[in-house]
Parts: sequence; C-alpha cells; structure tokens
Amino acid sequence: MIRFLRFFLIPLSLFSFTVDPWLTPIAEFELRPTYSYRYYPSVDRGTNPSSYHSHDQLINLNLGVNFWPNWDFQFQTDFSHTRKLNWGGERVGAQLRYLLLDDVAGDPVSLTLGGTLFYVPTRNLRDVSSPYHSQGNLEVGASVGKEIDNVFNWVWRYWGFLGLGIANRGYPWIRPIIAAEGKFHLHHVLKIFSEGYFGFGNQNRVDIDHFDGYASVRHHSIDIGMNYTYLFEIWGALGVQYAFRLYAHSFPQYASTFTIHYRFPFSLF
Repeated sequence: MIRFLRFFLIPLSLFSFTVDPWLTPIAEFELRPTYSYRYYPSVDRGTNPSSYHSHDQLINLNLGVNFWPNWDFQFQTDFSHTRKLNWGGERVGAQLRYLLLDDVAGDPVSLTLGGTLFYVPTRNLRDVSSPYHSQGNLEVGASVGKEIDNVFNWVWRYWGFLGLGIANRGYPWIRPIIAAEGKFHLHHVLKIFSEGYFGFGNQNRVDIDHFDGYASVRHHSIDIGMNYTYLFEIWGALGVQYAFRLYAHSFPQYASTFTIHYRFPFSLF
C-alpha cells in the first residue's frame, strides 16, 4: 500500500504533462482530469487594446502509463474557454520519458529524460491566453529529485525540471520548475512550487488584436503556488492548487489560477 500511495502526487505545470522524476507502477494506467479557472487583469506590453483582461477556463485530460520498466508514456488533450474564444480544443500531444536513475531503488537521486510533442490549433494562437509558440511544438527536458524516507514511506521530497522547446517557427523557450513536497499521516500532501517560462523572441510588444502566438515574442513569466492533495486508500487522489504570476514581461500578468485535479489509477490486466 505504501508503494501504491507513493506515486499519486502528480504535479501540475503550465504545460500540464507530468514532469516529476518518479514514475507510476509498471503496467498501471492513470487518468488525470484537471479543471482550472484563471484570471489575469492585464497583459504586460500589450497593445491594441492596451487594456485587456480575461477569465479563462481550462480542462486537461491526461492518460499515462509506465508501459515498460523505466519508460513512461502520456497522451493529453486540452480544452479552453477564454474571453476571445468559446469552448474548443486547445492542444493535443504526447510525452515519452525514460527513468535513468531511481533513488527509490537505491540511486543517489531520481533522474528522468524525456520529450513532448504537441499540436496547437491556429485559432488558439490568435489568443494571448494561449501560451504556445506555434502549431507544432517540441520540448525536451530533464528532471531530478530526491526523496527523504521514513522506513519505506517518503515524507519529504525535492525536485526540479528544466525543459527546452522549439516550435515549427520562431524562437526557442526554456521552462524551469522547482518544487518541495511534504506528506503527513500518509494521506495529506502539501507542495510549494515555482515555474518559469522564458521565450527568446525579438519582439517585446504584444499586439492583442493581431496576435499570432508567442513564437517571436521575448516573453518571461514566473509563477509561484501551493498544492494540497488527499491520497485515498484505493480511489486515487484529489487535489486543489493555487498559483499566482509573480512576474511577467510581454505576457499576461498578475494571473491567478485555481485548479482542481483528480488521479484515477486502473489496470487492463
């Protein structure tokens, strides 16, 4: 049961795919639906109009499986509703990761390497609420972390992720994440985290009415947040999260995001 509970804290990032360096049990599927509400009052360096805010709703559906020892695959499709766009598909993609080191099995740290490939519809690239660079996007990344155990049950763990991405046009981006987590009485998990997103474009102005993705925008953002997750004995995990955008450059600023997420494990065998 302890090993079963070990893997249910699934961190939520800007791009939503699971990126922490610990994989789920072998041959076990996990369905990970997520609902988020986000509000931002303005866009830094936004013009046309210079004053713009948005109330956004986001639904992410992620299905993951550790299909082979040390190999993890995830498929995800996202839907959104924003000030500019009614409900519709925002993104579809897949992620493949390999567990190179495993501190649960005795290595000094856990280390995963992976890549994410995803498609964003053109309609979404015309909306500043959609944080993507272009239609075709590729991100490669590595995550490293360490658990502090009490017998066979982790009580603290710390990890970081660094992703490097490029789209079918425009400039690359980097996406760092750092997080610290604590588990209490086997069922209660608290996490604090920070996530950055930095694009290396050559434009600082964000033309909202004629927006065409962040491919050429020199955008920067740093979010901080806290997550609480309750681990059920059998039926997975349910959590809530709040994140605030502490810093933004050529990007929606002062964004507040409230998220509720559920993790349901199941097996086909």
